[in-house]
Amino acid sequence: MRNPLIRLQCGVNSYEWGKVGKDSAAAKFAAATPSDFSIQEEKPYAELWMGTHPSLPSKDLETQRTLNDLVQENQALLSSSIAERYENKLPFLFKVLSINKALSIQAHPNKKLAEQLHANDPRNYPDDNHKPEMTIAVTPFDGLCGFRPLAEITHFLQTVPAFRKLVGEDEAKNFENAVKDRETSDKEEDKQANKKALQSAFTKLMNTDKDSLESASKELVESAKSQGSQFASNGGPSNNGKELADLVVRLNSQFPGDIGLFVQFFLNYVKLEVGEAMFLKADDIHAYLSGDIIECMASSDNVVRAGFTPKFKDVDYLTKMLTYSYAPIN
Repeated sequence: MRNPLIRLQCGVNSYEWGKVGKDSAAAKFAAATPSDFSIQEEKPYAELWMGTHPSLPSKDLETQRTLNDLVQENQALLSSSIAERYENKLPFLFKVLSINKALSIQAHPNKKLAEQLHANDPRNYPDDNHKPEMTIAVTPFDGLCGFRPLAEITHFLQTVPAFRKLVGEDEAKNFENAVKDRETSDKEEDKQANKKALQSAFTKLMNTDKDSLESASKELVESAKSQGSQFASNGGPSNNGKELADLVVRLNSQFPGDIGLFVQFFLNYVKLEVGEAMFLKADDIHAYLSGDIIECMASSDNVVRAGFTPKFKDVDYLTKMLTYSYAPIN
C-alpha cells in the first residue's frame, strides 16, 4: 500500500534582508497552505524552509507533527537505503528565498571541514554536514558566484585604482605576472599556479585594515558615480561599465564601506531569468543580491561569512577553504 501524500506546513524566517509583505515569494508560498500564517504588509519575509532540519522543521498540516518525527517513525517515507544511510533524516533541505538586500559574501564548507568547524565552534557552525546547493530563479535574480576569468581580474586591477590600492601594488604585480599568458591554460601546473596567485591576492584584500577600507570605499563610490558607463574603462571584457558602477552604488547604499564592494571585482556577476539555474559546490564563494529563488541543498545551516553581513565573520577560514576555481558563468 502506498503512503498517502502529506501536506506540509512550512515555516518562514523573517530576516532584515527579505522582501516585504506580499512582494515576498516565500511569504506567498507559505500563505498558500491553510494555516494561521498571514502576511503582514510591513514585515520582511526571507526564507521558507521545507525539510526536517531542526532550525525550522516542516509539520504535517493535519496532525501538526514534525516531518522529522514522521520519517523517524516510518522508514517507508524515505526508503530503507536512504533511511539507513542518513539515520532516518531527510538528506536534503528545500528553501524559497526572497532577497531584497544583499546576502553575505559566503561559502559552505565541505563535509570534512564542516565536521571540524562544528566540533570547534557549534554555536556559529551548527551542523557537521556539507552544503552543496542548486538554485532556480522564480523572479529575475542577480548575484555573485565563483571567481571571474583571470583576465577580467587583471583588467580591474589596472582600471580601478581603489581596488588596486587594497590588493596592494606588490600583490597586484605578483598576480599579473603569475597569470600572464596562462590565464586559460589547460596545463595542471599552470592551473595550480594561477589558483595560488588568486588565493594570495584575494586573501590580501580580505585582510584590509579598517582605515584603508574606509578611504578606498569612498574613492570607489565617487568613481562609480562620476564615471558611469566609463567606470573601469567600460567594464572590460564581457562586462558593462554602467552596470558595474550601478552595482557599486547600490551595494554601498546597503552596506556602506563594506569589503564586499571590492570582492565583486574578483567574482562573476550573474543574472538569472525566470527558470534559469546555477549549481554551487561546497567551498564555492558566492553572494545572492536580489530576487526570488528556489534552492535545494544538503541538509545543513553552515555558512562561512566574510562580508555584507552584521553576523559572525570568519575571514581566515573563508580564504583557506575556497576552491579558487576561475571561469566565466555559462
